[in-house]
Amino acid sequence: MATLALLVPLFVATTSGNSPSYASAVSVIDASAPGVLVDPDTVSVELGAKFTTSQDGSVSAIRFYKTAENTGPHVANLWSPQGRILATATLPSTSETASGWQTVTLPEPIKIAAGQKYLASYIAPNGRYSADEQGLREAKSKGPLTILAGGGVYAYGKGGTYPSSSYNNSNYYVDVVFNPASSTEPTAPPTTAPPTTAPPTTAPPTTAPPTTAPPTTAPPTTAPPTTAPPANPPVAGDLNLPRIPWEGGASYWKQFKHANDAGWSDPSFFPITVWYNGISSNAEAQYDKKAGFNTYIGMDANTPYSLFKDNDVYWIGGKLNNTFTDDSTNWVGNFLDDEVDGRFTPEAGRKWMQSMKDEYAGNGRFNYSNFTQMVISNDMKASDSQAYVNNYTDAVSLDMYWYTVPFCSWTPYRQNYITPVYQENCRTASSYGKTMKSLRQQDAADGKLQAPWQFIELLNGGPGGGPFTDNITPGQLQGAVMSSIINEARGLVYFNQSLSGPCQGGSLLRQSQVSNNFCGKPQVDAAAKVNNQIHKLAPVLNTQSYEYSFGAGLDTMLKTSNGSAYIFAMIDGSSKPGSRVFQLPKDIKASSVEVVDENRTISVGADGKFTDNFANEYSYHIYKIG
Repeated sequence: MATLALLVPLFVATTSGNSPSYASAVSVIDASAPGVLVDPDTVSVELGAKFTTSQDGSVSAIRFYKTAENTGPHVANLWSPQGRILATATLPSTSETASGWQTVTLPEPIKIAAGQKYLASYIAPNGRYSADEQGLREAKSKGPLTILAGGGVYAYGKGGTYPSSSYNNSNYYVDVVFNPASSTEPTAPPTTAPPTTAPPTTAPPTTAPPTTAPPTTAPPTTAPPTTAPPANPPVAGDLNLPRIPWEGGASYWKQFKHANDAGWSDPSFFPITVWYNGISSNAEAQYDKKAGFNTYIGMDANTPYSLFKDNDVYWIGGKLNNTFTDDSTNWVGNFLDDEVDGRFTPEAGRKWMQSMKDEYAGNGRFNYSNFTQMVISNDMKASDSQAYVNNYTDAVSLDMYWYTVPFCSWTPYRQNYITPVYQENCRTASSYGKTMKSLRQQDAADGKLQAPWQFIELLNGGPGGGPFTDNITPGQLQGAVMSSIINEARGLVYFNQSLSGPCQGGSLLRQSQVSNNFCGKPQVDAAAKVNNQIHKLAPVLNTQSYEYSFGAGLDTMLKTSNGSAYIFAMIDGSSKPGSRVFQLPKDIKASSVEVVDENRTISVGADGKFTDNFANEYSYHIYKIG
């Protein structure tokens, strides 16, 4: 791992070798090579470093490390604390060395203020960038210049979107050349310097500034597309709040060849799985996809692989038939087993799980397994529960259908969960969030996080032949999903069967397609609505949340993305529906909030407070600021 602590005594020359020298210019990162020279990611991505200074001055250039695999053209951006582009420059391919540190001189030095958080970034249009995980676990400083702890950020796309995602404190080896105000200000590069000499056809059209644009302002086409309305200033890309621990969001899937190749590491992707639902035609697959389902577990052995590939949907399980090969990209995961903890002794269950893990080792797919609610209860020793959750899988879930199983009505009621679920609030959406909270607690026991998924009943989860409790209502279904998301679910799995009650079926999703007036159609429609809302918000959901409490009686999640803040909110599991008061964090200044998908806005007081109503225990609202 490179040591990020060198004062650069002279200005670092551009790769063209014709830039002037400045005696007091400062950079943080020395000339050492990164530990990981080439990341396997091949998607266009903008990579950056957040930095600050202890005195006023100017930034005259942006530096980054690359290898020959990281091909250009490379465009560099300097961003304001509010997420606006201050300057853009392109490093001409004729001036770029095959590997090593590159320096992109800005059209004119950009003045920056002490104590503010700025961002320097460059675009790797074909990925293959250099990066070291935990390289920015701590801040790195030299003289007045500091690269912030956790300051390595990225944004997938062609550029122009403020990079705000982070992964494992990664250092993407981006730096600046900073000139303290007390030194002689450098003169602007000659008019032949980049970016004005870059061939127009090689620079991404939305990032290269027009030659007539003022050099210290961003061209209109580079402004982040979600610029705040005039009443609200843009939300900075990083709030001064602690972050929740996470596995890395969409970037987590990069480590699994088939999932990465299939696009799961794209921030716009979110896995929503249906449990046992056959597809026998493109029309069936497209119906499911329109309802927001993109992944399957459980399938007829005759299902051809082409249905997955042609419809851009995914399979988790074993090899169904000879149309599946080792190179079948849309075959993304291995399904180890279901509810092993409820069918084996702990010793036998662990042995079985290990055998399944060994069978699939090295095939480029992630391992997934589902367990019973025992892994979050005190009915099993913590060491046994945590071994099940942690030792075999890369994505993990459990099934507990709070709305539709008899448990919540038992007398006497037995609260035995590591996150308490009390009887008066047992049959509510909040119980699904508590399930996720407990699963994440068990997953964190070994210090290594994976992707936690949540099971939701599409109609009911009651046992076949057992007493019928109830069907989940459309509103309850959506609330159960959102409570899971608010408590950091990274994927959803829908139980697609109904084994008791007046509306039964072995494939509810398919029955909703082929049967007129199907009794479960309202629930399928409700699932489709919330699923597609999740897909639309996936780039937000795939960012790291902040730890923050908006007020009493609330269960919330706070994220920032592309210059906006997003608040996902429900009532908590110990309070009644009704009005709630939200207190915004001090870093967010706003006069109003937009309520996403509800066609309304709410005024924010001068004290940073706003009020909204939650009509039912399962009601939720999503607020956007900026």
